[in-house]
Amino acid sequence: MNAPGAAQALERLTALDEQAARLLVTARQRGTFAERLPVELRPQNLDEGFAIQQQVGDQLGWQAGAWKCALPPAGKLIAAPIYDAVIHRGAQCCTRAGLAQSSVRAEPELACLLARDLPPRREAYGETEVLDALGNVHLALELLGSRYAHPESLTFPELLADGLFNAGLVMGPRVQLRDGATPADLPVEFTVSLTRAGHDTISFAGRHPDRSVLAPIVWLVNFLRVRGLGLHAGQAVITGSYAGVLELPIGSELHIGFGDLGTLPILFLS
Repeated sequence: MNAPGAAQALERLTALDEQAARLLVTARQRGTFAERLPVELRPQNLDEGFAIQQQVGDQLGWQAGAWKCALPPAGKLIAAPIYDAVIHRGAQCCTRAGLAQSSVRAEPELACLLARDLPPRREAYGETEVLDALGNVHLALELLGSRYAHPESLTFPELLADGLFNAGLVMGPRVQLRDGATPADLPVEFTVSLTRAGHDTISFAGRHPDRSVLAPIVWLVNFLRVRGLGLHAGQAVITGSYAGVLELPIGSELHIGFGDLGTLPILFLS
């Protein structure tokens, strides 16, 4: 007897998700900022926030070329796709920064590429299976931005709906791992440096927030698995900044050092 009512409620929630996503999609496409979602469209919990996030991708018609993730703190969920359309490869990156902006906000990360698919299934994936599916590792910068005008005042589900501040990804040089090493052997601490011609080099004590590159990826795979989603060969996964948020100037050639792992050259253009 309750089935029709439950189906109608689900249809209503889906329609609201679609409306909320449409507002965020419009902001992405126009490069503008959206005010807070109307009260009736705001996600009330993490599941609703993630559902809107997935609707955004569907409406954009963009493919996820990467995912960002982290081990979730209490009451939060750190998982969001990074679309192929905003993944930059090479030493130059054009941004949507306005004329008044002189810098780009970015986080230095390591990107692990999938060498084979990890599709959804009934059984949980273990560390060994996930590790076997990982291939090359690249230096990377997660580009930060929001589609909201005032994200600092919003709830976490609202931020989740918008992709957790992701505005793109810069894929840098491949990390040359020593013979026999795997992504599980990547260092969790190293010096992050910022070099700009004519300025002193700035150094940061880099540290992975979860003290492991592999553990967040295992969590992400199983989070997606139970939702009928998977990771695919060629996609990248980033798992947290080694030095928080960096303010990187536009129009200057920069070199971001990742300890002994290598250097990422980048020139941001507006």
